[in-house]
Parts: sequence; structure tokens; C-alpha cells
Amino acid sequence: MKRTSCTDNIRDNRHNERLCLPFQIKNSRIFYVLLLLLSYTAEPLYAAPFSTCPSKAFLFQGKPVASYGVNLVTGSYQLIEDNPGIDANINGLGFDQQDRYLYGFNTTHLQMVRMGGDFQVETLNLSGLPQNTSFFVGDVAEHYYYLYRKGAGLYKVDLSPLDQSVDAQLNAQLITSSSSIRLTDFAFHPNTNKLYGVDNSSGILYQIDPDTGASLAMGDSGETGTFGAMYFDVNGYFYLSRNQDGKIYRIDLSSLDSNSSIEQLTSIDVSAVKFSDGPSSSQNDGARCASAPLIDEDTPSNIDFGDAPASYATTLADNGPRHLLDGETYLGLTPPDGDYDGYTGADSDDSSLVNLQSYDDEDGINFVTAFEIGLDSVVSVYASGDGVLSAWFDWNRDGDFDDAGEQSVKDVHLSGGFNSVSLRVPQNAVAGNSWSRFRFSKQSGLDYSGGSSSGEVEDHAITISESGLTYRYYPGVNSWLTLAYEDQWPVSDDYDMNDVVMHYRTVEVIRDDKIVRIDILGELLALGGDYHNGFAVQLKNIASENVNSQTLRLLHNNIKQQYSGSNGATTYEILESGNSSAVIMISQDLWKEVSSVCLYYRSETGCAQEQVFDFEVSIPFITPVDLESAGAAPYDPFIFATEGLYHGDIFSSHPGRGLEIHLVDHAPTEKFNSSYYGLADDSSDPQSGRYFRNSNNLPWALEIVEQWQWPSERKDLLQAYPYFQSFVESQGQESSDWFEPDQAVQQSLF
Repeated sequence: MKRTSCTDNIRDNRHNERLCLPFQIKNSRIFYVLLLLLSYTAEPLYAAPFSTCPSKAFLFQGKPVASYGVNLVTGSYQLIEDNPGIDANINGLGFDQQDRYLYGFNTTHLQMVRMGGDFQVETLNLSGLPQNTSFFVGDVAEHYYYLYRKGAGLYKVDLSPLDQSVDAQLNAQLITSSSSIRLTDFAFHPNTNKLYGVDNSSGILYQIDPDTGASLAMGDSGETGTFGAMYFDVNGYFYLSRNQDGKIYRIDLSSLDSNSSIEQLTSIDVSAVKFSDGPSSSQNDGARCASAPLIDEDTPSNIDFGDAPASYATTLADNGPRHLLDGETYLGLTPPDGDYDGYTGADSDDSSLVNLQSYDDEDGINFVTAFEIGLDSVVSVYASGDGVLSAWFDWNRDGDFDDAGEQSVKDVHLSGGFNSVSLRVPQNAVAGNSWSRFRFSKQSGLDYSGGSSSGEVEDHAITISESGLTYRYYPGVNSWLTLAYEDQWPVSDDYDMNDVVMHYRTVEVIRDDKIVRIDILGELLALGGDYHNGFAVQLKNIASENVNSQTLRLLHNNIKQQYSGSNGATTYEILESGNSSAVIMISQDLWKEVSSVCLYYRSETGCAQEQVFDFEVSIPFITPVDLESAGAAPYDPFIFATEGLYHGDIFSSHPGRGLEIHLVDHAPTEKFNSSYYGLADDSSDPQSGRYFRNSNNLPWALEIVEQWQWPSERKDLLQAYPYFQSFVESQGQESSDWFEPDQAVQQSLF
């Protein structure tokens, strides 16, 4: 007997009628023994069923179909088998709790199949389905396999003949041809024995009667997309896995049973709540043993939960925060122990007895400063390695983290070891005892609830204290002044004063008649010049070394900017080094902060667009500053030339940071190149305190203590506001209302 190919000798991975022997038999005694063994095992060898009702969900993707195990609690997943023994896609799968096989539909060859515990595909004999029709929706209940396709109908297949032989003939019975719901999966509820699915286009949740095919719209889930995998758990929670992004949602159907009335079905909240992040794919199908718990309580848990009071969404039933323990991503010196669920009230995470041991693993967070209303606080965080931190604080003490502004730390990158994280206690916080939640993970975008595939959650009690603060605003609590700059300095031509236009406001935070912090807010209104400029503020009377760099905070469009050297998030310092007075850098290049629909940003006729850049900078002081010695608002806001870029022929080389343009008679910083004084039209005289004026006293920067309409492109300021010249020449004694709208030439304004 010579060696031959085995390709045609094994059919469907189960028949052994033709055995391919991988060697040449020469000894007749050996051949006799083999024949004896074959006669003893004359029955075909079939795939064994699953040994138990597994707690994990199964996800099937691709061609040939790959089988994944998904932990719905955390969203983590792993490949189980990528060689199913057949080059085909399998869809419409469901788990049969009676014989513990998975049943599905081979969409490549239009055949019904099953899988055992080895995830190898066995083809079954089925008739009764429409010709040349593929099915992508299926599930199993009561030893029946159900298939569905929009426009084709709902069918069921009695699986009991397979109890006798896998070669048994199966027949598909049409339940109804009325099938208009756009489904890509459905699943049986463990208590109602009804099918449930979400329409991909409308997001409506439907209940389907498997006996008649009648459907009932239960309500809007609030989510749409291709939900290729749907599951239930033993408690009656319904899960949707969306193909496009892998997000797993949960709908609470736990209150339903077989006696639920139509009124009950249509009155419950069917909103889909994000539960975890799973794998995405262009094609998904899912199946699960619905009578299994999500977490197998017979084996040690490898999931970390929170332990704040129940109102903070701590338990799994409330979609509480939980992290899969990966052994390398955690807070503190001690890896966390596993939990079966969140511990609330007096039951601390540290007193749980997973693996018959308990220890303090809530050791990653240390509050360095008190939480005083309106002030900044510092938290020391010890991380096991690189990861992302987010944190929530119940500032209004209403028992949840669901209010605006209560996520005070968002996706801050941490390095291994100690990290200093600053945050602001809002002015509307309520003094008293409250709670905080910290989540550290490899994932970004986590909420205060939901699953994560790595990391740890720590919940900590906090105390919010009164601070005795008052506030002084300039020009007012709800008003802006306008800053306008002409970036041609030291040249006076193109005097349209719209190269940089900014709304600007300052807030002095005061306690015991001393300033403890200065906040500066701004909105970029226009960029009407070709040159690239940065924007900064000099606090002339504040020593640079008195600024608390730990709690110094800069927001661009409400997104916190990081220091250079603090995880390397930006390429420049917020508190600029090398200055004796504090200099706060808002932007190195304002053109990088905006996108314009025209050549310039909001300065040309017909080029109006929404404002797209604002900022807020908070400057806390190590030693509070006397009110009288801090200097007058608005302090010294200025523009400067962006490094490495052309800024006019008057300069022999790119002037960069050495070129600054300030308000009238404000001395520049120590970074200013003093050789530029007196160039072209500039008449600055540092000896007499004269800065940034020309010989006619015209400035290159304006402070207008109200909101002001700037000239349009190439319209001279004196053309747009004719009385400005008399105001300047009289040194402010005449035409003090030159900037008012009724003093302007309207057609020259933007």
C-alpha cells in the first residue's frame, strides 16, 4: 500500500470510511492489527460537544471562519481556533444547551453546520430552505435551530434527529415569510423563550415570537449600526456587539419573564448602554450559552472592580467599572486582587476574599493637597508602567459622577513610578465628604463605568473644604476686552490692525487680600496677516520662580496642554524659562490653532466662520501676591514671531522669539532683541519708558475695553475709525469713543 494524499479521504472532518495511512505497510501482522482496530471503531468519529455551558461569549469572523472567546465584562478577547477544517464563512450561530453544540449556517456553500468543543466544522444534511439563499441570523432554543433573513422569512429546524446520527436528515420548517426587520443577529432570552434583536437602521429593539414570527417593537435602543453579534446572560441582560467599532452595549431586559405583558414590554427602558470595548470586524457573528453567568464563580476572578457606594455605579448590575488584570498595568506597588463584583458600602475591596486572601491593593493614589473649593489640588499617582489615567469627583455630592465637570482628569499619560497630577476644584463644588474614582489602563476614552481590558480602578473617599475665596474680574465677570495687533512692526504700512485679534479676560483669585491665582481666558477672533505669530502674557511684577508649576494649567479648546518635560506632550514650555518675570506661553503659532475657509481667518469680506480656538490658563502662586504689587490687568499680553519663519525684509534673518509686539509703553521680555529698537518707523526709547509707538504716537497694539469690530483686510484703521487719529494725537483727551460702532465707517469693517 503506497502513500497517497489524504485530501479526499476525510470528508467533513468526521467520516473515516476511507483511511489514509501515512506509511507503506509491509508486515501483514501489523496490517491485521490495524484492520482489527478499524473494525472495533467502525462508527464514524465525530467532534465532541462542549463539556460545560461556557461563560464566555463566542465571536466568529472571516473566511475561513476564526473563532474567538470574548469576555463581555471587560471586552478582552482571544483567538481560539483559526483553522476550522473548512474554507468557509460560518454565520447565524447559536449554542444548544441540550447537546452543547454550536449550530450555524455555512454562507459560502449554503449548508447547515455544527461545531463541537474543538471548533471544527461538521456539515449537516438539511432541506427545506429556499434555494441559493444565505442566512446570517440564527440562534438555538429548546433543541431547535432558528434562522432568519429579511425578505426570506423565519425558519426552524428540529435538531432531535441528530441525537441518533449526525447523518440524519433535517428539515427546515417555515414559520413566517413576513420578515421586514433589518437584523444581523438575534438571541433567545433565557426566561421568556422569545427572540430579541435590534434593527440596524432604526435602532428599535424587537421581540419576536419563535412560534408565529410575530414581532413587537419595544422601543428605541438609541444606537444604530451593524450589530453582528447578540447575546444574553443568565440574568436576562441583552448584549449587542457592533461590527464597525467593536463596542459592546447592554440592554436591561432582566425584569422580563414568560408572563410579561405587552404593557410591561413596551414600558421598560430599552436604552443601550456602552458596556465594554470588544473586537471590530467587517463581519461578526456571535453565540453564547445564555444560562451561564458572565463571571464563572467556580474559578478565581481576574477582574478588578471598584468599591464606592452603590449609587456611583459600582456593581456589575449597574455597569460598574472593571478591569481585566493583565499583571502589568496597575496603580501602586501591589498588583490588585480579583473580585467577583464591586463591593459597596461597608464592604471594601480590601476585605474581599478571592483566593482566600485579602490585602490592601488600593495603594496607588495619594492626595498631596486638600480639595479646597476654587483652588488647584495635586494628586500623587504611582503607576506600574506606561498607561492612561482618568478620574472623576463627585463635586456636588449628589451620589454620582454623572454631572458636567466631574471628570477632572481625562486620558493623562502616566509613566512608571510616581506621577504628579493637578486638577481644579470647581467654584460650584459643595463642601463636605464625597467620593472619587481613578481608572488606569492601556485604553483611553474610558468612562466612570464600563469594562476595560487592562488596568485597575481605585475608589477613594474625599473631603471638599471651603476656601474663603473672592474673585476680581477684568473687564467683568461676563464681558471681554479686545486686543488687536498689527504684526508689521517696526513698519507702519498696512495699518489694518487685524493681524491678530483676541477677546481677553482676567480673573484674580483672592484670599485674605492676596492673589493666590490668576486665570486668563481668551478667544481668537481673527488672523489677518501672512506672518506667523505666537501669543503670550508677561506678568511683569510676578517672579517666575513664584509660579507653582505643579498646578499651572493651560487649556486649548478645553483640552489640557502638557508641559515640555512632563511626559513630553508638547515641544515648548508653558512657563517660559530664562525670564525673571513670569512669562506664560499660550501658543507658539496661532495659525496652527485654526483652519480658515479663506486666505486669512475671519478678516476678509464674505469669509465669516465660527470661532475655532479659545484658551484658558491658570497661574497659581507658591506665595500669594499682594493686591497692590501684582500689577494692573490685563498685565502684558503680547505677540511674538514664530521661530524659523520669515517676518519681513526689515530683518536680515528670521527674528523668531526675539521679535515681540506689546501694548503701548509695555516693556518687552528679556527674550526681546533690543537691536530692533528704532528700526523703520519705531520710536521706542527704553530710557524714557516709551515702547511700540511710531513718531506720530500710533501704536502697533490696542486694548479696547469692550467687544470691538476690527477692520476688514487691507482697510486702514484710520479709514475704518477716522477719529482714532485725534484720540492718539491728543493722548486720549479727545475722541475717547472713537472705537464705538457709530463712529466707524461700516463698509470698512469685517
